Amino acid sequence: MFNIILGIYIIVAIFVIGGGTFYFFSSSQLLTALLFFVGTLVSFIIFGKKWFDSSNSIFSKTPVSWPPTINSCPDYLVSYKRTLQDGSIEETCIDLVGVSKNGALKIFNKSGNDDNQFFSLKTNSTDSNARMNELCQRAIQNGLTWEGITNGESCTIAEPKPSSSSSSSSVVSSKSTCS
Repeated sequence: MFNIILGIYIIVAIFVIGGGTFYFFSSSQLLTALLFFVGTLVSFIIFGKKWFDSSNSIFSKTPVSWPPTINSCPDYLVSYKRTLQDGSIEETCIDLVGVSKNGALKIFNKSGNDDNQFFSLKTNSTDSNARMNELCQRAIQNGLTWEGITNGESCTIAEPKPSSSSSSSSVVSSKSTCS
């Protein structure tokens, strides 16, 4: 099937290359005309291959993953390593601006050590689907949104892609598919 965008691209390339070269040639700038012709021809070929090559075309109709990556924390939260009383370090997220819709997650206060200030990334499951669902439910309970996981009211998790990395990075590697 003919790609109309490719056809328009070729026509524009012909007019730009030919028109610019003719302009410089007719004003007796032969070296400039030659350099313009070669430079624009090479540029149009490079961009044409980048945009219209079937293996990596930005105009392809195939579904793409969205979001391209999932943040390690819910939207607008910041990653924070919390030191527990036993000396261990826990991966958490903190709210610095007050984005929790229901107030369940308090704004982080450095002087306090209230558990309601921390969104824990620790889960009871090692299975990536169960882990994502647990994080989704926790985000909903705290009144948070998380692009690719929850819209704040329901889970929007698609089947995560299998990965060989540890379960702590499965939050980052899971993607949903849009067409």
